[in-house]
Amino acid sequence: MKKVKTLIIGAGVTGLSLAFYLKKANTDFILIEKSNSPGGALNTIHKDGWILESGPNTILLTNTFFTEIVQEVGLEQRLLKANPAAKKRFIIKNKQPVKLPSSPLAFFNSRLFGVKTKLGLLKEPFVSKSALEDEDLASFVIRRLGKEFLDYAINPFVAGVYAGKPELLSVRYGFPKLYQIEQKHGSLILGALKGPGKDRDPNDIPRTKAPMVTFEGGNSEFANTVMSFLGDEHAKLNSGIQTVTKVSDGYEIVLENGDTIHCQNLVLTTPVGALGKIKWNGLAGDALPKELMEITYPPVSVVHLGYKREQVNHPLDGFGTLVPEVEQMNILGVLFNSSLFPNRTPDPDKVLLTVFTGGMRNPEITEKSNADLIQVAHQDVSKLLGINGEPILSHVTKWPAAIPQYQTGYGTVYQSIERFEGANKGLHLLGNYRNGISVGDCVKNAALFAQHFL
Repeated sequence: MKKVKTLIIGAGVTGLSLAFYLKKANTDFILIEKSNSPGGALNTIHKDGWILESGPNTILLTNTFFTEIVQEVGLEQRLLKANPAAKKRFIIKNKQPVKLPSSPLAFFNSRLFGVKTKLGLLKEPFVSKSALEDEDLASFVIRRLGKEFLDYAINPFVAGVYAGKPELLSVRYGFPKLYQIEQKHGSLILGALKGPGKDRDPNDIPRTKAPMVTFEGGNSEFANTVMSFLGDEHAKLNSGIQTVTKVSDGYEIVLENGDTIHCQNLVLTTPVGALGKIKWNGLAGDALPKELMEITYPPVSVVHLGYKREQVNHPLDGFGTLVPEVEQMNILGVLFNSSLFPNRTPDPDKVLLTVFTGGMRNPEITEKSNADLIQVAHQDVSKLLGINGEPILSHVTKWPAAIPQYQTGYGTVYQSIERFEGANKGLHLLGNYRNGISVGDCVKNAALFAQHFL
């Protein structure tokens, strides 16, 4: 039996980041991962000169911790910042891409919103705060900004970030900064004008100033390089778990290959579904928290489409376009990958698009065959972007359980996790179902946990 002070299960972004900080602190730990590659959802596919991201396509540097890891592991020279054109975003209205306004003047000149919505923004500072302890995002936005703003700004944004529906998501837990602004300032507009003030975490970078990045070989470079930095003595792949047993002085873990590891501290960073496949023995309460296991993860299919540049009429001069639910289309949105970063295609006269389908809006569509999903995605983007002819590249990745939904009532999930950890000393739960879903959130949460943990 191998003995170690801390065992980290799962080599996704959270597990890798935590392991990085534990190694920096020169503490005794091992990181194990069931699959044959690290990164979890951070997954790059190289196909005939195309670079395809099946998970997060870009990384927004919203805190200093990610940059710290990149520098320490020697990846700084491989970092690529997005083309400035990425600041330009489109929203579909009447089946046409319309530029999302990026300033107050642009908002009042935009054809994305009607006069009622524009004038309604002027009364936002005078709207009363909600008496609800946990309001859904749709109600919050209608109350403060109006229905059209919900339909053509927030609904597509939520589909792009969470693959979710604003009617189901909690403002307090899914969008905590919005919640805090209303609580502190009573107005989103006044809060934006006053800025974060002294309360801002010095490690945070405002989203408006945060660089958007990837790596020359794709986002998997981050995972692979951190894994190499940890070394074979600290990080092991192909190490699935069979059972976890709580004992008097820690935890005994039996791996699928029969090996046994004893640890004082057990840190679980896998998705909830993976936790449910482990056999647990001796836990206080006998099982994982019911509220944790009931978190909703909708399915999402990611469809990559490549074309010759001459096939596409749209200039693709931006980040991409999101599709509001009221437009009644099959896709959630499309990214203009080859406009964001160089060398995503075999040569400059080809373009790469990444199309998302499914989510909470239309989970059934992900059950279609790969061929059907490619056809659905191609038909929709052809209408929106003026594409002629068939794609010269296509690839589908299906995520049966993609992104945890921070739905109303999510506070009970946090409470159940805290009770569970309190009752099972040395056992800790980390992941994108706790304190944020983005890559930046996962890195920050791991870094802060490591500081407390050490």
